[in-house]
Amino acid sequence: MFWEYRLGITTRGLAGVQSADDEHIHYGTVPYRTINTILNHLQMGRNDVFVDLGCGKGRVLCCASLRSIEKTIGIECSPLLSAIALRNVEALRFHHNPITVLTMEAQDFDYTVGTVYYLFHPFGPGTLTKVMKQIQLGVECVPRLVRIVYVNPVHNSVLQKCSWLIETETWKAGELRSPEHTVTWWQNKIDS
Repeated sequence: MFWEYRLGITTRGLAGVQSADDEHIHYGTVPYRTINTILNHLQMGRNDVFVDLGCGKGRVLCCASLRSIEKTIGIECSPLLSAIALRNVEALRFHHNPITVLTMEAQDFDYTVGTVYYLFHPFGPGTLTKVMKQIQLGVECVPRLVRIVYVNPVHNSVLQKCSWLIETETWKAGELRSPEHTVTWWQNKIDS
C-alpha cells in the first residue's frame, strides 16, 4: 500500500487474461521490495531499454521507469490490463524516463529494440518459445548484449534450450533476495 500511494498508481489484485490458445497466465504481482532488488541488481545504464513482457497493470514498468535508462516499454495482450497500465503510467507521480505501453502479443513485438527483458511467468511454453526466437532474431539483426530476467520461471527449460543464451545466475525462492519466487538471469552469448 505504501508504494502504491507514494507512486500514485494502483496495481494490486489478480485478474484473468483471455487467450484463444490458453497460453496466457493470470495477472499477479511481485512485491515492490523484490522488484527493486531485481532492478538494483541489473545495474542498468542510460543506454538500456527495459521491456516488460506481460506488463499487466504496469507495476514493474513504473518502477523501472524511475531508473536512469533510455526508456521503458510494456507489452500486454489484454486490452483491459493495458488500459490500466496506461492509466498508471499517466498517474505516476515522479519524474521518469519515457514509457510506452503496447497492446499486442509478445511474439509480435520488434525485438531489435530492448536490452533488458523482464518476464513474470506471463505465458506458456509455446508463446515463450516464439518470444525467445524473436529475441534471438532481433539480436542477430541488431547485435548487442541483452539480459533476460525470468521471475517464477515455470518454463525455464525453454530458455535452457536456447543455445544463444547463457544462464548467469539463479535466485532460489525463499532466499533473502527473492523470498516469493525463483528468479533466473540470462544473457546472450557475445562473440569476441
